Amino acid sequence: MKLIRFLKSKSFWANLLVAVVGIALLIWGVNASLRGYTHHGDNIQVPDLSRLSYEEAVRRLESTELGYEILDSAEFNPEYPRGSILQQYPYPGSLVKEGRVIKLTLNPLKPRKIELPELIEKTKRRAIYDLQSKGFEVGELEYIPYIGKDVVVDVKVNGRSVKAKARFEKGTVVQLVLGQGLGGSMVNVPYLKRLTLAEAEEKLLAASLNKGSVRFDESIQDTAAAVVYQQYPNPSHKPSVNIGQQIDIWLTDDYTKLPLDSLEYLQYEIPDSLRNDADTTQIP
Repeated sequence: MKLIRFLKSKSFWANLLVAVVGIALLIWGVNASLRGYTHHGDNIQVPDLSRLSYEEAVRRLESTELGYEILDSAEFNPEYPRGSILQQYPYPGSLVKEGRVIKLTLNPLKPRKIELPELIEKTKRRAIYDLQSKGFEVGELEYIPYIGKDVVVDVKVNGRSVKAKARFEKGTVVQLVLGQGLGGSMVNVPYLKRLTLAEAEEKLLAASLNKGSVRFDESIQDTAAAVVYQQYPNPSHKPSVNIGQQIDIWLTDDYTKLPLDSLEYLQYEIPDSLRNDADTTQIP
């Protein structure tokens, strides 16, 4: 009976109310302190640091109360300033908390140097593959009297002979000196029309010829979409030019400048995908 009378008393209800209010205040206080500690709802937008120097990027981050960490430098990218920011994480525009560490990848101050592979006595095809797979560019082919046709006799950089394992920057142009062989030194001129510049260069190297002058139309809008519409000397079925000769090419993105050639060349050089558009009428 005493318990029932206590539960009905004003003191019990007063104590209960005080306890409920105290617990509510305690919960509110804990939440408020956590929000203040974690900056709940207080986000910072990550700035775009691409192409900025290291010093500029650090100043930008510090002004926005963000931290930073430098990762190992990536492969040198010639399209970005040396020592500038190549990549960042989190990405620009991301919302992060104050003090968040932004990871930065820098463009090296100098391109990484790579070793020249052993090329002497290798075939032209193998030498070109080895150079390109290493990151070198293949320059003009030079031919000299030598028993082995298309066999590498010498290797040059900037006109000077170099040896295997010499170190050069990635993208260095390497010139191959090749043998003419015992047979004739005349070769066919490949059909280059409708090829991009890169495709034409590859085809000329395969034919033991060099790229001559390259001329783009003045009205060209997109060089990436440009294709060869004229070449000199003209393509030939039979050996007609000296090995190593330069072939001049003209490029355009105006495909109306690409009339069909004679059926002889259409059948000989143009792929089926392009030959489908050909008229069966003889074209002069």
